[in-house]
Amino acid sequence: MSNLASVVAVACASALICTLVSNFVSNTSAKRIINLVLGAFIICCIISPVKNAFSAIKNSSDSASEITVQGATDDEAYNKLILRQTQENLENTLSDLLYQNGVAINRCEIILALRNETSIIISSISIYISDEYIRYANLIENVTFQNFGITPNIITE
Repeated sequence: MSNLASVVAVACASALICTLVSNFVSNTSAKRIINLVLGAFIICCIISPVKNAFSAIKNSSDSASEITVQGATDDEAYNKLILRQTQENLENTLSDLLYQNGVAINRCEIILALRNETSIIISSISIYISDEYIRYANLIENVTFQNFGITPNIITE
């Protein structure tokens, strides 16, 4: 709205200036040239604010699309943070569950995936154990399946 007000103010000021200048010139052939120059001056005075108004509208639409892109980037970063924290929590929980059942594992890796942008699923579980705990492979599979609903890959180190 302020852009429209500036266009009107510039048009009125330039028309007033041109009227004053044309009143001081007598009716000669020079008046035609001065009227032509003053007309061009008024047109330039009107075009400049209109051009600025359109560029302001374009810049505001560009910044709005920039905000949308930034928002998408923030959402993706937030989703990754949630996945990473969930993965860490699940790995700690699985390690604790197996330890409560008498099995000390070296480490476990749980791979998660997003489904429909609203739910997290467990893609796979890999459990790394030492050779002395290979006899507990069935117990490890049962505990993992009962608590996580997926059969793990057991890898000896």
